Amino acid sequence: MKIKLHEIPEDGRDYIFNRKTGELNTVLEDLIEKAEYTAQLYIRPLNTKNYDVKGSIKSETQELCSHCGENFNFKAQASFHEILIPGAEEIKNSQFSKSNHVSELNQDGPGVSEYFADQFDVGEFLHEALAFSIPFNPRHDKGDPACKTSFKSEAADLFVYDEKMGNAEEQEKKNNAFNVLKGLKLN
Repeated sequence: MKIKLHEIPEDGRDYIFNRKTGELNTVLEDLIEKAEYTAQLYIRPLNTKNYDVKGSIKSETQELCSHCGENFNFKAQASFHEILIPGAEEIKNSQFSKSNHVSELNQDGPGVSEYFADQFDVGEFLHEALAFSIPFNPRHDKGDPACKTSFKSEAADLFVYDEKMGNAEEQEKKNNAFNVLKGLKLN
């Protein structure tokens, strides 16, 4: 679904999308299948070309637990604050470079997204926002009984102390590699 940005009034406009309204059902289907979703969006013009976008999206995705390997419903949610700027049209056979300013990025401030032909593709934007909210290794919440794997420290189960307990000095003398040199006679 695309929103025509020039039709948004100066005080902005709210948008609400969900399974019942149906505008984004096909766009989000590969991520959430038939799960319910709620997306809220507020867009307002900053000037004649730039727009401020704030909102959130919530849904569930079918994921594999990285601990136990079982399918589970992961609660995915994303909040965003973006400034929309007009995208530069790319000329065929053109070359350009961009400097890397990621290190200077302010994490608390808004992000930047581009729009083309005075239209904002809400479906693609929300699809990306939801996809980025899913972790690389999803897992059940700690303490969730549905997870077949215990969340206690596995290293504690693997370590076994299998020596006889006794006088530590005797054990050290017995295992000392230099004890062999005591019996060696030099000229």
